[in-house]
Amino acid sequence: MNVRFIDTSIVMNLLEIPNMCAEAAVVKDEFKTAVEAEETMILPMSTIIESGNHIAHIADGTIRRTKAMEFQTFLRKTAKDEAPWKLYGLEMRKEDLLALANDFPEYALNLEMGIGDMSIIRFYERYKKEVPAIGRIMIWSKEKTYKPKID
Repeated sequence: MNVRFIDTSIVMNLLEIPNMCAEAAVVKDEFKTAVEAEETMILPMSTIIESGNHIAHIADGTIRRTKAMEFQTFLRKTAKDEAPWKLYGLEMRKEDLLALANDFPEYALNLEMGIGDMSIIRFYERYKKEVPAIGRIMIWSKEKTYKPKID
C-alpha cells in the first residue's frame, strides 16, 4: 500500500489557485495516476486550514468567490467520504503541541518552515507508527523549501 500525505501546494495546484499553481498540469496527472493506482491519500487538517487561508487572500473578489465555492465542494466531498483522500490529523495531542513548540524556533529560523508544514510532518510520523504494513509513504509537496519525505 502506497500512502501520500497531501501538502497545501498540491491542493493549490489541484484547485488552480492564482499565483500558486505553476505545476497544475503535472500535479493533476500525478493525482490521476495515484487515484488509478488506488494509493491511499491523506489530507491533513493543517492542509485544509492553510488552503482556506490562501483562498481567502486572493486579491480579485470574483476569483476568490469562485475558488471558495470550489473549495466548499472539496470540503463537502471530504466530509462525506466522497473524495479520493482521507481526512487525518484532527487530534492534536499535548505531546504534539510540545514537540512543535520545541522545534519551531529552529525550523522557522533555519528552514523557514511554519507550524502547518511542521504539523504535516508530525502527523506523517504518527501515521507511520499507527498503520502497519505501509509500502511507500511520502509527503506529496511541490514547495521548493519544503523537503518532501519519502520512506
